[in-house]
Parts: sequence; structure tokens; C-alpha cells
Amino acid sequence: MERLYPKYALAAVGAVLIDENRILLVERAYPPGAGKWSIPGGVIEPGERLGEAAKRELKEETGLEAEPLGVLWVLNNIVLDGNRRVKYHYVIIDILFDPSTIKGELKPGGDVKAASWFKLEEANRLPSVSRTVKKLLWRIEKYGLTYTPLEGVDHETLD
Repeated sequence: MERLYPKYALAAVGAVLIDENRILLVERAYPPGAGKWSIPGGVIEPGERLGEAAKRELKEETGLEAEPLGVLWVLNNIVLDGNRRVKYHYVIIDILFDPSTIKGELKPGGDVKAASWFKLEEANRLPSVSRTVKKLLWRIEKYGLTYTPLEGVDHETLD
């Protein structure tokens, strides 16, 4: 699976965890978004359900566990290079988690340098917060934390 200059868009999840007006963010160690604070997440593995993928990414990148509620938002994130070629293309399905189910100790892991909680207003003002997080915060401000439950979102069949 080629991430840099891909032939096709890659499906990914973001694990959105908001607790007491604070959002959990991770600082990316590698491109795309190296040095930027973003939602924990990554590419969905073959056969993985959305909630499972988001739980896995949350645990790998932050050390925390929580229960997913549903699909909060979908973002078609296309990054172009200087020649307007598609350098990265991710379809990101942001999964909202239930903050009352948080377990574990916050510690960065996987491909992140740091993990931390930010007040929503603070995250929106920081230049080191990714544009995709700022778009998510705009969406939350406009629509609240409305989500589509995960029931019936995943579909699998036998060939």
C-alpha cells in the first residue's frame, strides 16, 4: 500500500476523544503532518471494523482505551505537492469515543512524539494544530457532538 503518491485514496480512522471541554491530540513524528498535533488515528487494516480500527489506533498512539460511540465526521483529505500532484489522499472517518469509558495511562506510542489534552478553544488557536483538527473543531462548534451510531455501519459478506 503506497502512502506517498498513492494510486487510490486510503481509508483511515481518527479516534476523537473529548472530555470536559478538552480534546486528546497527538504530535505526529512522521509525514504527513510531522510536527503537527492531530487526532490519534491511522489506516484501517484489511478486515477491520471501524470501531476496532479506531480503538487500536487510540491504544497504540496514546496508551488509552475507550469505547467508540459512532461516526462523528468524514473528511476527504487530499494533499497536493508543488506540481499539483496528489502526494497523500486519505478518506478519514472520525470515530467519537465515550469519555466515561477511558482506561489506561496517557503515554505516546506508535508513530507519535507526544500525546496531550488541549482545551477546545486553545487547540483552535495553536499554529501547531493540524488543519484537519481545526476543520473538525469547526464542525463540532457548528453541529455539536452529533454522531451516527456504529450499528449497521460495518458490512461483511462471504464471497
